[in-house]
Amino acid sequence: MKITRFEVTPLIQRGLLLKVHTDEGLVGYGSPMNYEHGRTVERAIHDMGDYLIGRDPRQIEDHWQTLFRSSYSRQMPIMLSALSGIEHACLDILGKSLDVPVWRLLGGSCRDRIRVYGGTGGNTPEEYAANAKARVAEGFTAVKCAPFPDPVRYVDSPAMTDSIVARVA
Repeated sequence: MKITRFEVTPLIQRGLLLKVHTDEGLVGYGSPMNYEHGRTVERAIHDMGDYLIGRDPRQIEDHWQTLFRSSYSRQMPIMLSALSGIEHACLDILGKSLDVPVWRLLGGSCRDRIRVYGGTGGNTPEEYAANAKARVAEGFTAVKCAPFPDPVRYVDSPAMTDSIVARVA
């Protein structure tokens, strides 16, 4: 089995969807994420892809070590985001090739069920409340909000803290 191509799609919520295609028709999915530098992460994925095209996606640790050690000049968060997305996609391919879910490859489960949350946001307390209610209507029993300004930066002043509190209070 060989990697034939990479496909990267930007997502609305600051993430990327990575598809790694193989010559056997399997497609692995990964989700590299970087809050501020999505295009840079995408470029890093394609740069790493130059090395990976034609290689066996199931040799995950070997590829990880090679790419990590050869990426010293990249900013660490960007490189690790790209590398983690590739690793996830290769694990997905490995699981599909063995007909085993990735959670089983990684050592099995600790519980039978997990609670998931719906993400929410807004600019005013009313928008946050409406978005949280929408997530509950969709069936979520927990919501997560991030009232920070885009792009995410350090909260470095009392004024910024006050503005964040005002968005959700």
